[in-house]
Amino acid sequence: MMDKNYFQNLMVMGILLFISACNSNGKKHETIKTGVQSTLAETLDTVLEANLNDDNAGLIISVWQNDVNLYTGMKGIAKPYLPITENTQFRLASVSKTFTAIAILKLYEQGFVDLEDSILDYLPELDQSWQDISLHHLLVHQSGIPDIFNDLETHQIIDNEITNDKIFHYFIENPMLEFNAGSNEDYSNTGYVLLAKIVNIVTGNTFASYMESEIFSPLGMNHSYILDEHAEITEQTAMNLATEHKIFGRESFSYGSAAQVSSMVDMQRFLSAFMTGKILQPETKALMMTTYSPPDESLFNGTGYGIFYFSDDGKTVYGHTGGHDGFRTIYAINREKNAFIVILGNGGDYMPDYSYMVELAAEFLE
Repeated sequence: MMDKNYFQNLMVMGILLFISACNSNGKKHETIKTGVQSTLAETLDTVLEANLNDDNAGLIISVWQNDVNLYTGMKGIAKPYLPITENTQFRLASVSKTFTAIAILKLYEQGFVDLEDSILDYLPELDQSWQDISLHHLLVHQSGIPDIFNDLETHQIIDNEITNDKIFHYFIENPMLEFNAGSNEDYSNTGYVLLAKIVNIVTGNTFASYMESEIFSPLGMNHSYILDEHAEITEQTAMNLATEHKIFGRESFSYGSAAQVSSMVDMQRFLSAFMTGKILQPETKALMMTTYSPPDESLFNGTGYGIFYFSDDGKTVYGHTGGHDGFRTIYAINREKNAFIVILGNGGDYMPDYSYMVELAAEFLE
């Protein structure tokens, strides 16, 4: 079984990211803890049944080990009269950052970017005081650039729909930094918005087109897309709280930091390919998995490119969480167990505790 300390850290991380990313102010659901049953399926079916209704927003959870699906279960609706299925498409929120990091690393492999390049090499419109900020700093949240969502009042400084272009222009005009690049670590959605902009500049394609051609299509992720301001929302895309597509009442299209939409089937395909080395070259994957700040200085137990380490040792269990209004997402990979768990939901604060469900599932990993 997994180290129980892992789950404590996972819960702390989930709370931190969910609060900071979502700014939720609804009443928190008190999870009904149903305990471990005789089988994994019975255990997770029971907790889903106790905490969710068939006709309200819900979630899907999947557990894999050694490339075998141990369990996939779901309860609730994606939107009125449409039950959640394995092909339901959820906004991944900050889980999108893992994919953005991989996009940059693929450009690195191809020799189009260097991770130590200044962002001004690609975005010269930004202030010269940002010269020392590198792509590496953006990837590991060490840029010093304020978080457009958590540090600033986004809804006050950006009118109407929230887009990457509006965010970019805001920082052209407001180049303040919180600290010198590389001197500290502070979670920044802005950094990943800028990484998506760099993908666009380097490739000459939209970020959405690049992700489709270089990641989604090769991996057979047929139910994934980038929900930017030009995208058409598909019929299978889950609604926020199963009622609307707006986020906090606004049209939100900021991508790179969020806005990827994927199904559970696609997440399974992605994680299987990633774990077996089918996406990045071994040397590049090693760069992604490196911990770039000591655990006592990291936001969590270690920060890599587009990932955080959940386990105390800063090397065994890693992944990412996400939250954007009603959307709640997480994937966690255990390298020693060769296992992963994914949960995708659209029920906001009324969802059962993800860390509790992960803990229940881990009781059945060998």
